[in-house]
Amino acid sequence: MARRVFLLLGLVLAGCAAPPTQQKPATSLALPKDDLGREIKFSAVPKRIISLAPGVTETIFALGEGHKIVARDQSADYPPAAKELPVVADFNGPFFEKVVAVRPDLLIQQGETYDAARIELWQRKCAVPVALLQPKSIIEVQSGIEKIAKWLGVPEKAAALNKTFPQPVKTSKITVFFEVGRQPLWTTGSDTFIGDALKHLGYRNVANIKGYKQFSLESLAKANPDFYIVTSAKPDIKQSLRELRAVPALRDLKCIRQGNVVVVPADWILRPGPRLAKGMREIEKQINR
Repeated sequence: MARRVFLLLGLVLAGCAAPPTQQKPATSLALPKDDLGREIKFSAVPKRIISLAPGVTETIFALGEGHKIVARDQSADYPPAAKELPVVADFNGPFFEKVVAVRPDLLIQQGETYDAARIELWQRKCAVPVALLQPKSIIEVQSGIEKIAKWLGVPEKAAALNKTFPQPVKTSKITVFFEVGRQPLWTTGSDTFIGDALKHLGYRNVANIKGYKQFSLESLAKANPDFYIVTSAKPDIKQSLRELRAVPALRDLKCIRQGNVVVVPADWILRPGPRLAKGMREIEKQINR
């Protein structure tokens, strides 16, 4: 999701008697490339941002720069102030007429499924820079926070946010399964920021897959994880246990029989932003309880 704004240079007219004034050409700021390796160029620090992803919105507000966001995608609902912003995009991309109407300087998208062709198309239609972040690890989530801070002209503010993430832990013997979807059963593996978060905490993910994929119930039963992790908008361990035990193919798992279920707020762990640190610590807290 992304939008661009044309910088209109004023035409200076020289007087008849006076020689024309020599003006220096505008120079681009030295800024980090996005996660596609594309250069993001400005002649001045952007002051009107469109955030095309909830994680980006949360990051900008956490950096203390929420006042620069002029519009958002429909999923961005945190912090509460974000809900007051106009919606100019959804998961499929920006609504171009609405984007142009709010006169952005920069659009920032975040997601693993977007490619360069789509982002370049958005950039042409919006006529302002569009930057894409594609974090697939905790280090890349932190790098994304640093890039946003630099694009917004506040590079010094990123360090405090990144310090909230847990330090890497040596691999333990604890095995886990992370439920992305239940019917059919979907999970996450390597090459995803969620899978890397589990590894970062020292847990062994029983789903030996890459990316997000369906996972057979037979494979899950054979793997027999120590803990089953689910997400919920309103975490309630008792309710989650009742729901899991109501599924015949899941109720016989040892971890579910024993109540070894971790329930983490969905927005804390499914969004690659500052609250991901809270989600990771919540998983660690419940496993160690």
